[in-house]
Amino acid sequence: MSSIQPDQTITYKKIGSLQIPMDIYLPKSAKNAPVLLWFHGGGLLQGRRDLLAPHMRNGVQTYGYVCISADYRLAPQATVDEIFEDVKDCISFIRDELPTRLGEGVMDPTRLAVSGSSAGGFLTLLAGLYIEPKPQVIIPIYPITDPLGVFFTNSQPAPNGRYSASQEEMADYLDIKAPPMANCGKVPGDPRSHMYVYMLRCANLAKLWGVPDDKSAAPYRISRRIYEYGLPPTYILHGDVDTAVSVEQSDEVAGAMVGLGLTVEYERPHGEDHFLDNGEDYQNNALYSFMMRHL
Repeated sequence: MSSIQPDQTITYKKIGSLQIPMDIYLPKSAKNAPVLLWFHGGGLLQGRRDLLAPHMRNGVQTYGYVCISADYRLAPQATVDEIFEDVKDCISFIRDELPTRLGEGVMDPTRLAVSGSSAGGFLTLLAGLYIEPKPQVIIPIYPITDPLGVFFTNSQPAPNGRYSASQEEMADYLDIKAPPMANCGKVPGDPRSHMYVYMLRCANLAKLWGVPDDKSAAPYRISRRIYEYGLPPTYILHGDVDTAVSVEQSDEVAGAMVGLGLTVEYERPHGEDHFLDNGEDYQNNALYSFMMRHL
């Protein structure tokens, strides 16, 4: 984990006794700084906000943005509809309440970039489709884009030899009546972190999200919604040998955007797998140049 830690942690939403937090990273001497909001991955089934990649933490000082990493409720105890409500409430909080919390003139909520990795990239694309006003720019990183796509409706092997848990081992986390959670830890400390690989083997992502058929999943099949709703300027990063989210998921979205004449830059590095940007030494000047140009 990066040595750069958040300056503040704030609860942006409460549901009963459940508090949903966000971490805030501030540039030095921030003045009307733009905002980069990031959502973690894990198939909407696992994960937590402190998985923010080092390059995004480092970029706070390099590029002068306020970085926010936010948790959200996890499926299947929350449906994808409810999780997207968390995303909408998070963005509303950033736009309407956070500027006062941080102090006058620290951030400019009208200059908003939304990003996320894997399932967080999916939430990023939902924000770009459906939230108004739209973010100025979105940056989906190896995103899930279609829960009923071929990759997620056919059983997949465990990526990189990761452990594939049984249904019995995952029973507590599959119980939709269990109390909702807004994050989870890593293995071996938290067995819930086996949920994603379990899902890949069972090929049941849409079911776990609560949208098991074509009709209910329709709003969440991204490339099929772009013509109607559009997307803001978009930078997509996805390695072409990704074993956790097939690159065809991004191919479809990039292709639809190009066909519609929308602003998109698609970086598809050859030979790179999932988590390609998680190293301490990873840099991506093209990504940040694109982001800052549109903020």
